[in-house]
Amino acid sequence: MATFLVVHPYLDIYGGGERVCHGVIKTLVNQGQKVELLTFDFDAVRYRDIVGEDFPKQVRVHSLGQRTKEKPPFTIYKRHRNFVKLLKKYRGQLEYDYLFSTQSSSPFEPVFLNKAKKNIAYVHFPEIHHDYARGTFKRKLYLGLFKHWVEQGIGKLDLIFCNSLYTKEAMMELWKTYGTKTPDVIYPPVNLDKFWCTKPPSERRKRVVYVARFIPTKRHEILKKLAKDLPDYEFMSIGGLIESEKAWFENLSSDLPPNYSLKTNLPGPQLLDILWDSRIYVHLMEGEHFGIAPVEGLASGCITMVHNSGGMREFIPEKYRWNNYEDLKTKIINAMEQADTDEVWETEREELWRKISVLTPQTFQNNVWTQIQPLLY
Repeated sequence: MATFLVVHPYLDIYGGGERVCHGVIKTLVNQGQKVELLTFDFDAVRYRDIVGEDFPKQVRVHSLGQRTKEKPPFTIYKRHRNFVKLLKKYRGQLEYDYLFSTQSSSPFEPVFLNKAKKNIAYVHFPEIHHDYARGTFKRKLYLGLFKHWVEQGIGKLDLIFCNSLYTKEAMMELWKTYGTKTPDVIYPPVNLDKFWCTKPPSERRKRVVYVARFIPTKRHEILKKLAKDLPDYEFMSIGGLIESEKAWFENLSSDLPPNYSLKTNLPGPQLLDILWDSRIYVHLMEGEHFGIAPVEGLASGCITMVHNSGGMREFIPEKYRWNNYEDLKTKIINAMEQADTDEVWETEREELWRKISVLTPQTFQNNVWTQIQPLLY
């Protein structure tokens, strides 16, 4: 039996990374390994609400204290300074054989928690290098030092998982000169059993729903604009909201059209009720690294549309991918009106369900453990 230190700084938001962390912990526990978690202020009740299961009692939690709340300017540098300070503080107190980072796309943990026999990471996207490559001169100047720090840890990762072919291609392009190992694509675990619903679109409300954290990059404002342009349909944004985004959220909440509503930190049963009675699910983020919410929307029987970029292209056919605002609006109108008479979706849905049926927690656990085992010998 080996000791694994799982590092996931922020477990207080609802997202794919948190489900991955839970899947990794369960994988290791189920395989008889000793598991410890390093995170900021841990709330077992909040954790259960996020992942839908109790936190495994045999896992020891090391708390880094409360989440830090840095403000501009130089936010990422302030956050990095505080995080590294805490990592150094705990370095001498922790005993472990293997380090497993399940959140960071900037691999600082192997640099400052450097006692592991092997370092493992689940990388959701090489965000800093991606932003640097696309940034203006001013943006590159801002990110330059941080990018250098990221590069110090890339070559120290002995085993890398990622969430889609899209992310793998980005990592190989942006990290290849810094000693990255070829990542293994292991799609995030999705507990689809509770989402399946065969209720046809014709029996559902003429409603378009979007599920994503309330942060600027998720582009909820597009749904607000759609609601203004299409007053005959309902529109609803659902997502987790944390304190640091409340100012931005207040701006989104201003001047809402009467057919558009916002639901924050919604309990699971209420989310299911809404999905099961909505005709269309749209995902608005461009370049979504994978996209658990669209998979859940699809399993709920919604006609599911995603931007023609990112990891969801690996599961959603071109017919249901959109390229710009007018394209999305047209697709919504057509799908909404055809849902009353068109039986094509029923046939297409069965095929799409077969494709996503492999995204089970058990498949995730099997694939992760298969790759980890060779490291133990």
